[in-house]
Amino acid sequence: DSDGNVLLNIIVRPPQEGKGVVSYLTPLTGLTSEQCLGEDAKPLAEVVAIVKGLLSPDAVLVGQAIDHDVEWLGLVPGKDFGKMLDICKIFRQRMPSILGHAASVLKKKEEDGGAEASKSDDPSSDAYLGFATRYRHFSLRHVCVNLLDEDIQSGVHDPVVDARYSLLLFHKYRNSSVTQLRILRDGLHRAPVTPSFSSEKTPVVDGVCVSAAGYRYKRAARNIWRWYVARKKLILSQWQAEEEES
Repeated sequence: DSDGNVLLNIIVRPPQEGKGVVSYLTPLTGLTSEQCLGEDAKPLAEVVAIVKGLLSPDAVLVGQAIDHDVEWLGLVPGKDFGKMLDICKIFRQRMPSILGHAASVLKKKEEDGGAEASKSDDPSSDAYLGFATRYRHFSLRHVCVNLLDEDIQSGVHDPVVDARYSLLLFHKYRNSSVTQLRILRDGLHRAPVTPSFSSEKTPVVDGVCVSAAGYRYKRAARNIWRWYVARKKLILSQWQAEEEES
């Protein structure tokens, strides 16, 4: 809750007793098949009912990239909760999609003295700026390392820890001005990259890719395996031919 008290910390039991589960991603989640299929684990429908029972129509949900959680839990705004605040969106940094193009547009505006009419009246729009923009989203670990001097995800991810630090960031910066938030975002953007689980540990767990980098490893592994199988067949056929000749 708002005071950091844990209201619910429960393991969701996979359907069909885990049939079809390729991996529980234990190095990342800390969960094992014994835990997920144990007597303390509960079905998703039961967990969703408990979550909805703890919420109210005016509840404020705070967390990192929680829109996905709200979606798969089937929570309805105005019914199950009032609004949600995504830490990921609060600290995201807006930047040009193509830096070179943005630089040329701004240089031209400076040379023209800003005489060229804007295609939009909204100062925050890409049309007003004259170039496309995108957002750089920071991980909760990166934000905590640089704003709180706390490394919260150096090992196994703990959802309770993630929730507590999301609330801590919310309470600390909830009344910050637009200028203050811009300074914070710029600092996060300029800070050294905080390594993710995949780059620091492994991009592939039990054959499951946990990042885009993992697909390169899997493709490389498949090519090596194909080469190995083909080579093995070739050596075997050569050996059989030699046996027949002798």
